[in-house]
Amino acid sequence: MGVGARLLQWHADPTVVLGLAALGGLWCAGLSRVRRSGGRVATDRLWAFAAAYAVLLLALVSPVAAASEDLFSVHMVQHLLLLYVVAPLLALSAPVTLVLQAASPAVRRRVVLPVLHSRALRAATHPLVAFTAFATVMYATHFSGVYDAALRSGVVHGAEHLLYLTAAALFWWPVVRRDPVPGRFPWPARLLYLVVAFPLQSFLGLAIYSTDRILYDSYLAHGSPAEVLADQHAAGAIMWVGGDLLNLVAIGIAIAAWMRADERATARMDAQLDAAGLS
Repeated sequence: MGVGARLLQWHADPTVVLGLAALGGLWCAGLSRVRRSGGRVATDRLWAFAAAYAVLLLALVSPVAAASEDLFSVHMVQHLLLLYVVAPLLALSAPVTLVLQAASPAVRRRVVLPVLHSRALRAATHPLVAFTAFATVMYATHFSGVYDAALRSGVVHGAEHLLYLTAAALFWWPVVRRDPVPGRFPWPARLLYLVVAFPLQSFLGLAIYSTDRILYDSYLAHGSPAEVLADQHAAGAIMWVGGDLLNLVAIGIAIAAWMRADERATARMDAQLDAAGLS
């Protein structure tokens, strides 16, 4: 199938469609349960989930997903969407908080809270572990046989996307902290974390852009060696420049959030001083 036809084709993989339907259904069920019990979910959390879900559909079901099977450059767009857009938006939607709100007191006490307080989760969400996992997944999948295997197998491809989302969720969860995350991670440390992570996709994109060796032979079924190599260079440029832009946006948002947090802390301190008659 030609690239032009791919750009008009939706990628209705049954496993992906069922997975997305299950995700949306679970969120709606949790939201309904919270509302029936008289609770509420903040509007910004609802918008964050809706945006994450829309981008998931764009990345995994729309013609972007279909074209990604023929073009490495489109595949790279797909990965950037999962890693740098969907994952932080899901973190902003605070899904763990929704589970805590929707769960019965017994389930919350016996199941949810023990998991949240477990050593395993505390270790997995430690910033150093999350950072290492994120970097390892990005480089190991692009510079091993995993990527080519994903192009040949829908099952491997789906597992690869799930791995990306899991690693990215671990990476963004300590930064966003809309959910009850174990441990402390003050704003200066969060900002440094993002700045240090900045070169990750830059070096990866530069490595892909710079090489004149075709990295993934599967793409040769869809174009000549010259076309595949040109598309590979475009993919590296997308990862390099596109990832840098998304990282800059994330750092800007983090700085703005830090400033708002400082303003709220100052306002609380002023209110306490006023109440004590010390101001």
